[in-house]
Amino acid sequence: MLKKIILIVVLLLLCQALYAQEAEYSVEYIDGKPVFYQRLAWESEEYALNYEALIEVFDNGYREYLRDTAKDDFILVSLPHGKYRYSVTPYDLLGNRGETSEWKEFEVLPAYQPAISSFTPELFYLDRNTARVITISGINFLEESEIYLQNASGSLYPEKVEIISNERANLYFDDWKLVTGSYDIYVKNPGGVSTRSGRFYIGYRKWMDFFLKPALTPVIPIYGTLKDQLGPNVYLAGLSFSFEAISSRRGSFNGGLELAASAVYLDPALSIQTGNDNYQTGYIEGELLLAAFDLNIALQRRFNRNRMALTFRFGLGAVTMNHLDNSEQNEIMIGLNLGVNFMMRLIDNFYIEAGVDFSNQMTSEPSGLIKPRLGVAWQL
Repeated sequence: MLKKIILIVVLLLLCQALYAQEAEYSVEYIDGKPVFYQRLAWESEEYALNYEALIEVFDNGYREYLRDTAKDDFILVSLPHGKYRYSVTPYDLLGNRGETSEWKEFEVLPAYQPAISSFTPELFYLDRNTARVITISGINFLEESEIYLQNASGSLYPEKVEIISNERANLYFDDWKLVTGSYDIYVKNPGGVSTRSGRFYIGYRKWMDFFLKPALTPVIPIYGTLKDQLGPNVYLAGLSFSFEAISSRRGSFNGGLELAASAVYLDPALSIQTGNDNYQTGYIEGELLLAAFDLNIALQRRFNRNRMALTFRFGLGAVTMNHLDNSEQNEIMIGLNLGVNFMMRLIDNFYIEAGVDFSNQMTSEPSGLIKPRLGVAWQL
């Protein structure tokens, strides 16, 4: 089926003439269809009562197309595409005919009315890791077409416009330059003819980003009662599992909360001595499990277009010393937590994470623990 092409005309060039002063055009939409008006202006003469403008069109030779009289120094016409010439004749106060100007040629070229029939996707979620590409379908998409998003607050221009055909185009946007809001997709062709289609939405799928984080977390006692009891060795058999809820809004820092649980099996055979001879590895009697439950406030700084993040954490936790053989009563201590970790995206929503945590147990004789961590994170 032949495509319906709406053909409108726009004045491309008006050659300088004796009376020519300027060439302008304007567009009016009548019943939803654009109509072009050309404004032909010339220099006024001091004693001229009116002017007669003669326009001829080229059709295997020039023939008269339009003759019009104007009291002002311009006329408004609406010409179809084609090649033209014109001349201007002034008439004085007594009706006497003045000298007619030389013929001057100009050309009116066609302008094509664009139209958008559909576009996909209908929205961008800023909290999703995906390509920022809009595909639009319709008619009369040209290499010279200006295509962008627009709303009352301003415009968003694509980094690249790919005209695949007269009926299809791809718009590639810089993810980091996107601004939340509801937009129209705007297409403007040479000559000023345009169309818009909406609405396209940029926002957030959810207000919070959720992360699940399993990690290897060895424990190192560094001072206090726990160091006296356990020694300053690195106990390797430690695991942690944490759940983070971080604001997905883009900003300097994203705040949120972390819930974490960790456990380390205190076995001298699964530890690394620090080299201090004052501590022995045989003092632990029975099987011990050090468990911690933490609630922390998290502040996350994202960079490199959300591919990396640095998170600072602080909060409170409870640490228990569990005697697995039930030989002694379990001890519970309240701790103050500090920590920092770095995440780097591997693929899609999976990250690798490394960091270190510090916990100060607030007992009559405070104890300190260092927990290096190495793990992975999955963004839900």
